[in-house]
Amino acid sequence: MNSTDSGAGDLYEMMTYLLVIIISAFIMVVWLKRKGKRKRRDDEG
Repeated sequence: MNSTDSGAGDLYEMMTYLLVIIISAFIMVVWLKRKGKRKRRDDEG
C-alpha cells in the first residue's frame, strides 16, 4: 500500500463505512415492514 494515497484511501474507507450503514438500515426497514405486515394481518384475522 502506498502512503501517498492516504487521502483517497480515507475517502474510500469513509464511503465503504457509509455504504455498510445504508445497507444495514435498508435491511432493517424492509425487515420491520415485513414484520409489521404480518402482525397487522394477524390482528385483522
